[in-house]
Amino acid sequence: MELINFIVNFVSAMSLGEQLSIATGLIYILLSVRQNPLCWPFGIVSVGIWMFIVFQGKLYSDAFLQFVYVVLGFYGWYQWLRGGTDNTPLKVQSVDRKLAIRLTLIGLVTFIPTGYLMENYLEASFPWWDALTTVLSLIAQYLLAKKYMENWLLWITADVMYIGIYYAKGWVGYSGLMGVYTAMAVLGFLSWLKSYRADRECECSA
Repeated sequence: MELINFIVNFVSAMSLGEQLSIATGLIYILLSVRQNPLCWPFGIVSVGIWMFIVFQGKLYSDAFLQFVYVVLGFYGWYQWLRGGTDNTPLKVQSVDRKLAIRLTLIGLVTFIPTGYLMENYLEASFPWWDALTTVLSLIAQYLLAKKYMENWLLWITADVMYIGIYYAKGWVGYSGLMGVYTAMAVLGFLSWLKSYRADRECECSA
């Protein structure tokens, strides 16, 4: 009974927008772990709502990030359905060394000016943490859209940081959601790794 009261009080403390974003976000992460393309429309709704919330909280990098998520949501939806060979659904793949180096360089080049801009011109909250999580999340979302299993490792890193940032901003509900996202990202990586290995075994035996 105490647990139920805690959950009720926890949810009632959130705004309606936060509740809707969290509900659709949970559906999104559950479906994405299962490689279900229907995850994308739920994700688009979730981040669209959250974009307005974080903008009002002066997390400008995060607000921009949510906008890009909306765009990448449509991109990922198409890729998962038609991005494979001969317009077939994508299979789980792994990041090679060349792509890893390229994405690392892009991340470094993007992080420094973004953090500087947030701190000195936009008076953003937690400017450098905001910039870092933004860059990590953008790369992770691209990898997710292309079904690279390493996307989950970046999500784990970014989500742990978001737990602290959102809690400090007073968004306790979304901070809790980031904790759930972290756990789901671990499950997502293990599930996708299993799928990747199974596909490789089928290719080798063919």
